[in-house]
Amino acid sequence: MKKAKKTILVTGGAGYIGSACVKALLKKGYSVVVVDNLSKGLKRLVDKKAKFYKADLVDNSALEKIFKANRFDAVIHIAAYKAVEESMENAVKYSDNITGTINILNQMVRHGVKKIIYSSSAAVYGEPKYNPIDEKHPTSPINYYGATKLESERIIEWYAKIHGISYAILRYFNVAGDAGLSYTDPEAKNVFPIIMEAIFGKRDKFMVFGKDYPTRDGTCIRDYVDINDLIRAHILALDVEENAIINLGTSNGVSVKELLDATFEVTGKKFVVEYGEKRKGDPPELFASNEKAKQILGWVPEKNVKDMIKSTYEAYRKNKLK
Repeated sequence: MKKAKKTILVTGGAGYIGSACVKALLKKGYSVVVVDNLSKGLKRLVDKKAKFYKADLVDNSALEKIFKANRFDAVIHIAAYKAVEESMENAVKYSDNITGTINILNQMVRHGVKKIIYSSSAAVYGEPKYNPIDEKHPTSPINYYGATKLESERIIEWYAKIHGISYAILRYFNVAGDAGLSYTDPEAKNVFPIIMEAIFGKRDKFMVFGKDYPTRDGTCIRDYVDINDLIRAHILALDVEENAIINLGTSNGVSVKELLDATFEVTGKKFVVEYGEKRKGDPPELFASNEKAKQILGWVPEKNVKDMIKSTYEAYRKNKLK
């Protein structure tokens, strides 16, 4: 007798990471249901083989209908507002990250869904006390976005204790690259999309904030993880039985200057680069230890920063960003 496909609910499945996750799950033979409010996600990014619901996670009655109409084996909870600066100006909006998580968990309890993969963030750590950052590093967010992620983590852990829900909490570092969906960010806030906007003339220059950090070339160092590697970790996490909090990063820091040099080399394109003042709250170095991901998931990143630049550039070129 043929084994029934497992059905996975992906929240935020029309966004950059979510749509890539949906595509990969379908390729692996899962049935997929997507819920997204389309505040930033794009319906066209959602694979036609997935079932789609337009709904907001704060709308509990809409969620109730979705859970009643489907039998889920697990939830991959990606949906969230994620702009750090905005979170410091609009706590009301960003509190929806917590409310949405609670609503999902409540529906899971009511409908007997026992597994959640949660998209968290390196923002839960705040200012690094040491690098590489492992999962034992103190958590002390310095923005409300990070605080909503940490609070959601804690609530998930309580639901696991009380209701027996199994979880994998995945703390993303800097996600970059393209997963074959030619995604271009409509509200570029991260470094890769901003660089692409400089290449394609949407910006007249690329600003580097600070050039006298105590790093190897004076610019900030960050850990960039390819979206394809990131999604692979989510799928591996579906089969892990133990509850775990896991960093997803490469353990290799790349400086802003190194990133720019690699971009010039990979794309052959030049653009204006200016150096400005340091931004408040930007730590000199921030990169992950991924030892736990190796041990628990058997996960090792396969892509490097040049791969991420190449795929991002191709996505923007196909979309002819002007």
